[in-house]
Amino acid sequence: MAVFALDIGGAFIKTAFLPERGKPARSLTPFELWKQPGKLVKVLRALKPKAKCRCVITMTGELCDCFKDRKEGAAHIINAATRAYGDVRVLNVTGEFLKPREAIRNYRQVASANWVAVPLVLARHADEFLLVDIGSTTTDLTPVRGGEIANNGFTDLERMKSGELIYSGFLRTSIPAVAHGVKVRGAWMPLAAEYFCQMGDVHLALGNIGPKQYNAPTPDGGPKTVAAAKRRIARCLLADEGELQSKELESIAEEIARTQEKQILSASRLFKLPVISIGKGAFMLEKAFSRGLLESHPLMQNPDMRRLDPSLALAYLAR
Repeated sequence: MAVFALDIGGAFIKTAFLPERGKPARSLTPFELWKQPGKLVKVLRALKPKAKCRCVITMTGELCDCFKDRKEGAAHIINAATRAYGDVRVLNVTGEFLKPREAIRNYRQVASANWVAVPLVLARHADEFLLVDIGSTTTDLTPVRGGEIANNGFTDLERMKSGELIYSGFLRTSIPAVAHGVKVRGAWMPLAAEYFCQMGDVHLALGNIGPKQYNAPTPDGGPKTVAAAKRRIARCLLADEGELQSKELESIAEEIARTQEKQILSASRLFKLPVISIGKGAFMLEKAFSRGLLESHPLMQNPDMRRLDPSLALAYLAR
């Protein structure tokens, strides 16, 4: 039977439809769950394939602050998926698929469990590696040793503590969360601790991503253009448009981007494993590979492996 897999996050819903024959189909739907939790069922129903299929889900959206805790959030997402698709199965952190009631009872096992899907699939092809998945909001670092996931932590709290979860992504991370200050005209200057700008603006200004890859709302609701991105970067320095030259803003963006890259590189090097980098933010480690600062795993040469994300990996696991 065909498989329909969903990774239900707080800002995006990623899907993969794996037919009985042929290539998988994938989609990414922006949806700010924390703003409109009551609309989740409607959004999920709109994504439902016409073909008969088995439905499996994983999630990170239970962390949204519209829910008082993960128990409430996980139950809301699981119940919404059940209403939208009927019978569903939910991935837990050990790679098992639970029925809805069991998943709600054991909500800590399914909450933010999407990170296990890709390394479980890759472990079928390699025994020793570090998976670095750089997404829009977070970076997951998952060590695999002897063909098994070798994490120190399996909850968000434990993974943050052990350095296996970094709350930094290429798109939605606010600038002050990455850098406290930058050099401006030869002097160090602190950044305003406001949500004036996010890393998507930095990477757009530098050409690392294009407007299509900037698929989240901008902090000011303005356009996704290089000029607008630079204006938002200037606002982080409390500068009006024109106070800082375009080249100066590019230099500032480069400094912020290097700071983020160094954070992810330093965390990756601690595991002393060859690295497989995936995710839309994987470009951040390209310089590290080219300079020999990180060892690249041979699976990096396989485009099918690098294109994996939790929704597609989830579909393969269910198959």
